[in-house]
Amino acid sequence: MDRQPTLARNVRRLQRGASTTACLASTLGFSTLASAATAPPGEGADQSDIVVTGSPSVSAFTATLQNTPQNVNVIPAQVLSDQAVNSVQDALKNVPGITLNAGEGGTHGDNINLRGFAASDDFFLDGLRDTGFYTRDSFNVEAIEVYKGPASTLFGRGSTGGVVNQVSKTPKLDDFFRATVAGGSNSEERGTADVNYQFMDDAAFRINAMGMDAGVADRDFVKNRRWGVAPSISFGIGRPTTFTLEYLHQQQDDIPDYGIPFAFGKPVPVPRETYYGLPSDDRTRTRVNVVTGLFKTQFNDHLWFTDTARYGNYFFDSRETAAHYGTAPPAPGTPLSTVLTFRDRPSVQGTVSTLMNDADLHWKFDVGPVANHLVVGWEVDREESNLVRFANQIDQIPGTPILNPDPFEPFPGHQTQVTQRPDTVTNTISGLVQDTIDIGSHIEATAGVRVDRFHATFNEPITAQHFAHTDTIASPRVALIYKPTDAVSIYASYGTSYDPSAENLSLTAKTASLAPEKDRTFEIGAKAQALNGRLALQAAVFETRMENARVGDPTNPANPQILAGEERVRGFEADAIGHLTDELEIIAGYTHLDSRTVKSTDPASVGAPLLNTAPNQANLWLEYEFVKSLEVGGGLNYLGRRAADVDDTAHVPGYVTFDAMASYQLTKQIKLQINAYNLTNKYYFANSYFSSPLENHVVPGAGRSVLGSISLAL
Repeated sequence: MDRQPTLARNVRRLQRGASTTACLASTLGFSTLASAATAPPGEGADQSDIVVTGSPSVSAFTATLQNTPQNVNVIPAQVLSDQAVNSVQDALKNVPGITLNAGEGGTHGDNINLRGFAASDDFFLDGLRDTGFYTRDSFNVEAIEVYKGPASTLFGRGSTGGVVNQVSKTPKLDDFFRATVAGGSNSEERGTADVNYQFMDDAAFRINAMGMDAGVADRDFVKNRRWGVAPSISFGIGRPTTFTLEYLHQQQDDIPDYGIPFAFGKPVPVPRETYYGLPSDDRTRTRVNVVTGLFKTQFNDHLWFTDTARYGNYFFDSRETAAHYGTAPPAPGTPLSTVLTFRDRPSVQGTVSTLMNDADLHWKFDVGPVANHLVVGWEVDREESNLVRFANQIDQIPGTPILNPDPFEPFPGHQTQVTQRPDTVTNTISGLVQDTIDIGSHIEATAGVRVDRFHATFNEPITAQHFAHTDTIASPRVALIYKPTDAVSIYASYGTSYDPSAENLSLTAKTASLAPEKDRTFEIGAKAQALNGRLALQAAVFETRMENARVGDPTNPANPQILAGEERVRGFEADAIGHLTDELEIIAGYTHLDSRTVKSTDPASVGAPLLNTAPNQANLWLEYEFVKSLEVGGGLNYLGRRAADVDDTAHVPGYVTFDAMASYQLTKQIKLQINAYNLTNKYYFANSYFSSPLENHVVPGAGRSVLGSISLAL
């Protein structure tokens, strides 16, 4: 990569006001927040010269990353390539403050905590909610953006700890072909292709494709198998009016991993390869189809309009086996050699369908010496979850020794007895007003409010249950930014979010009458450009407090949830991305989270940390270019010990893992790369789930593995 000319271009862009992180990303070959609709004609076709907008991809944002008053982490495409990442969840190891939850009750797919709060419903794709339950592959991802802190003003429900937004690859004004074939020691076979064709002066077509079949190192029987294709077409690239139509199809057929149970407050001491499932029948199958249209028209320099519409259909068939203690967990001191575990088999299949549209009108105008950027937005959203639940076979399969489970134990076969057919429909209508004002050259203020009407209905014909609930709620946001120099910004912000009882497309007798959980966050932070604009730094302190968390009602067994809990997270974050020298690149981050249950109807949980929230977490990734054709890299991921249950009696051990890579540009068209993961072969646990002493598990991370790849670029 010819770094110096690229750096010079980005310094000039920085002087014109582009965001620090965006410039640095382009300097590194990173493609943060790229958009075919905003890239100038003829640019952005090559990874070493990708044009970025300098502002987040979500249309309602009005500032560059440098002047966005919240902590934002961006994982660009080049980092995904250098680390040979194949899923969004794997990519998120570059963002401290995120921990992984394990599935339960037949659920699967991406499931995370962000800043201590559950965020499984807070995944977005090009600014619109990506509702489905599936493993998001990265083959069509240009960048991953993590907006930390409440974001209901811009994103709607949820987002207590933040949101994860995927930016799709879009057509460029160029012709190119890229392909990568990879093979690994974990029996991995993976191939990707990326083809772009410009067929008019301002129009192009692009298609990305992927196929993968892989095991997990030292996890017997576990399989990850998926394929996908993502064509897109754009008209008016670089013109005042642009339109892009995208289609994403992805299928998976996995043998899932429900991990290892806890005993006496810690994971059962068995070898990493121990498998408690029944691989002859366990399956996670998904079929995802998403169609997205993105329209933008710029009337003049002061007025423009954006509109994004989507139809999504997410089918899944989930049959998993997890360990379960039946009627009683082992008593303390019981020899584990005498303990049996049973087979919990909560099978479910169904379809989640979505239809949504988000539109924003931007108007820049002056009132005397004050410059305004006003956004008026509206959104409509219909989501439906139509499920079929099957009888659990836990009472039909004999127990198996917890220290030596039998994966080939005879069982009745796949359950076909239907117990429930729940259908949940949510309809949301939202309005947004936000104004950002510049008071001179040093002070910028933002104030906005979003009002959502969230209506949910639930019908279950077998049990004859019907519930309906409507919430109308306002989500305000205010922020103040002080810019003492062009290279430094200091901000203070206040934001709120809300979590309705049906936010995960589920409504029950326990939750149907509950108002939304509400939280508020105060955050103070700073962002800076260092080393002549080659390094972007950010740091923040914050407090998030949820004062009406859902908790059990011990006085009313018929309605066992009330809004009487209080949860609080105080934290500090610091991040760096860019060049330390012309040859040395860095991505680093650290997060400290002090989480507490402040109030609850469960006295044992008061004072305990929040579930699966690590007090300390850090990541580091360095790459060094010895010569133009040879680059090596490596890094670490650290996650501290975390509580597995609400009473802080069970724990997941902390760990440090190390990864490395080396790449060699054999010719102008051919690149060779090798990646090694978990170099020390650390036995660690990545995902955790704990609903009770009877039902719990923790999923081991993969053992040491090596992946080799060959990339072709024409």
